Amino acid sequence: MGRINLKDNKIAPVLAALPFLIIAAALPLQARRVVSLMPSYTEIIFELGAGKDLVGVSNFCNWPPAAAKIEKTGDYLRPNIEKIYSLKPDIVFAGAWADSSSSKQLSSLGVKVVSLPEEKSADEILGAVRLIAAELGVKRAGENLIKRLSALMPEKLPEKPLKVYLEADSGGWTAGGRSFLSDAVRLAGGRNIFGGEKRGYFQASWEEVLLLDPEAVILLSGTKEEFLARPMAKDLAAVKAGRIITGLNRDAFSRPGPRLFSEIRKLAAYLDDKK
Repeated sequence: MGRINLKDNKIAPVLAALPFLIIAAALPLQARRVVSLMPSYTEIIFELGAGKDLVGVSNFCNWPPAAAKIEKTGDYLRPNIEKIYSLKPDIVFAGAWADSSSSKQLSSLGVKVVSLPEEKSADEILGAVRLIAAELGVKRAGENLIKRLSALMPEKLPEKPLKVYLEADSGGWTAGGRSFLSDAVRLAGGRNIFGGEKRGYFQASWEEVLLLDPEAVILLSGTKEEFLARPMAKDLAAVKAGRIITGLNRDAFSRPGPRLFSEIRKLAAYLDDKK
């Protein structure tokens, strides 16, 4: 091999640039600036190892604890557009089913908005994980998270699932068949008594609950004592079997995020309890 001629017009510029290329390679990449307008998206982003990139989150983003230290940008229905814009985000994650005018405003200001569809099943929650991971450039971390969450699911569902009434909030607010909560009940080995309703969330009458006679009751709001004080509550099959479930984490179970999968596993144990 011949000697390199440093006076060669083609080689000299390359050699001269080497010190600058080495320095540039050693510098860390500029962090992506991300805003999340949903608690579930925030939890997913942290689970993907990208929490450090979050510069803004919704007022309701309280998990993990580190989210409390991040600038608040309003809630998903009424985000603070000026606040979000001032944070100079590279990307904003918003719910496509929420107030679309906010997303349009941000887009008109040159902000990239990724609108995710409403999750109506556990599979669609995993789909949201995959979408967010792809947008953040961490696809491998996304697939690893999906594997971990999928592994939490009960391996076998009962042939005859228990009839379950889920009270998401006071006043009889419950979940219909178009809610991920209904699918969560199914995956835990139950059957939502209102699963045939072609809607997400609605107020069920107490008379309907009594008529459908659930074999298990999940209370995400209120106490067992308050529930038992309702007219004819003690006649329900769930009460007779001692299946009034109050031990689920309300935030974790009611959000379409990573923590839901652990709660499904916990619910499966409650429903399988033969006591």
